[in-house]
Amino acid sequence: MKKNILKTLGFTIAAICLVGVLHEVVAANAENVFAGKIIVLRKIPPSYFNTKNGFVNFLKSSKNRYDCANPLPLPDEGAVDFQAMVFFKKPLGDYEVEMLFHDVGSRNGGKTGAEVFKGSVTQYTQDRNTRSMLARTSMTRQEFDADRKFKVEIQSHGKTVASGFFCTKGMSQAEVDQQKRVHAQQEEMRKSMEELKKKAAEQEAKENQEQRKKDAEAGQDLF
Repeated sequence: MKKNILKTLGFTIAAICLVGVLHEVVAANAENVFAGKIIVLRKIPPSYFNTKNGFVNFLKSSKNRYDCANPLPLPDEGAVDFQAMVFFKKPLGDYEVEMLFHDVGSRNGGKTGAEVFKGSVTQYTQDRNTRSMLARTSMTRQEFDADRKFKVEIQSHGKTVASGFFCTKGMSQAEVDQQKRVHAQQEEMRKSMEELKKKAAEQEAKENQEQRKKDAEAGQDLF
C-alpha cells in the first residue's frame, strides 16, 4: 500500500484531537470493553457523549457495520476512507504502530487457503500511555478487491496488540476484468461488422460500376 505522508499526518492530527477530547471516564470504559479489538467505523465518533456508556454504545452500533452482512462498499474508481477505533489491553509505551491488512478469503465462502498480505501503513498514538487510538487510511480497488473478507491488525514492535475483521462489497476485480474483456470483444465485433459493411458497400459499388460500363458498351455495339 502506498503511503501518502501528508494525508497520514492529517489523519494522525485528527485522531489526536478526537481521542484527546473524549472524557476520560467515557474513553476508559470503552477501552475495557473493547480491549484488543479494532472496531471499523462508518463515521467518526463525536467528541462528547452525555452518558458514561455513550461511547461504548456508539461503538457497539458500529461494530457490525462492515461485517459480511454489511460490507464496506468499494468505489469502481478512486478511494474510500478506512477508519477504525483501536483499543489496547495495556499502554504500548510507544507512539508508532503499524496497521496491517490481510485478505483471508471470500466474503461468502469464508476462509480459503493462506492469508494474503495486502499492505501496511504507519499510524501514531496521541501519547505513549494511551490505550486507544483512531486509525485511518484510504483504500482503493487496486489494493483491496471487492467481495472479500479482510483481517486488520495493529502491531507494536512486531507484536499484534489489536485485531478485527471487515468485508468489502461491489464488483470484484475478476468481474471488472471480465466486463472489460466482454466490452473489448463487443467493440472488436462492432468494428469488424463495420469493416465488412464497408467492404460489401465498396464491392457493390464496384460491381454496379462494372455493370454500368458493360451496359454502356453493349448499347454502343447495337449502333
